[in-house]
Amino acid sequence: MTSFRLPPGPGATRRALLLAAAGAAAAAGAAEAQTMPVTVGREGWLFAQWDSVDARIADVQRTLPVISQAISIIKGAGIGVAVLLIPSKTRLYRQYLPPNLRVSADLDRRYGLALAEFRKAGAIVPDLDTVFRDRAKTVQMWFKSDTHWTPMAAEIAAVEMAKAVGPTMPPSSRPGTQVTPLITRQHARGDLVRFLPDNQRGSYDMESYQVRDVVNAGGQNALIADDTADVALIGNSYVEPRYAFQPILSNQLMRPVTLFWKPNNVGPYSSLVQFLNSDTFKQQRPKMIIWTHLELDLETTPTSGSWGQNGMSVDKFLGDVRRGVGA
Repeated sequence: MTSFRLPPGPGATRRALLLAAAGAAAAAGAAEAQTMPVTVGREGWLFAQWDSVDARIADVQRTLPVISQAISIIKGAGIGVAVLLIPSKTRLYRQYLPPNLRVSADLDRRYGLALAEFRKAGAIVPDLDTVFRDRAKTVQMWFKSDTHWTPMAAEIAAVEMAKAVGPTMPPSSRPGTQVTPLITRQHARGDLVRFLPDNQRGSYDMESYQVRDVVNAGGQNALIADDTADVALIGNSYVEPRYAFQPILSNQLMRPVTLFWKPNNVGPYSSLVQFLNSDTFKQQRPKMIIWTHLELDLETTPTSGSWGQNGMSVDKFLGDVRRGVGA
């Protein structure tokens, strides 16, 4: 296991908003701002409008029991569950919001509600919100113009997850992933820039970031294809290889970790079901599943239109989970 010392860094539904943006013609002034699914904040920080400053607590309270039931089903089948609960960029970087936008009290309590509910269901859930708020004083946790966290935030999260999960796992006969010292790279303009008018896009250049590479002859593809791991990470684009969450987690757990990820519009529900139906799961039933959830998606049940063709009824989702784990 490598001991990491992190350096300081530089200081409607999603689907509906994206469709609105695609159909809107570029125009100047306030009317244009109403159609853009992106908010331009202080110092040029960009925020997705679906990562709202408010929270629909009634919807959250409908969603959390569904996730908790899935956790209970998996645990009942003899598989441990940890939840990678990723905080909201809007809430964490509220100081860069426009002056007319303020984070609501409901948004401030949303993460804590989920944390308590998932832990009550028996999942291991590191409190990344508290950790991130502290580390954000010295480390840039999100890209300025992107919806995603930086690899340094992913590393901090992976270390915290390993601290929480590691003591519950038996020693592994196989080693964890070896990683390099930090490497500085350039991140292309973020995924939110494309929603800006043409005359504003030029204000956004590439951003510097730091990340660790894998010391492995087979590279990331070999890591993802590892079918002997007893820890499975199920997630979205926040845990795709370029953010290096998986290799850092493997390094800190001192054991292989397999990765199964889908774009976030697939959703956490279908992603879980697809993994449970995969050859990877059938050939190597893990001792621990780490299930990724974005805080900003805690208001969306499996039936949400946000998931498109990947949506399903709550009963179907829970039934598919039961069948998948053989419960």
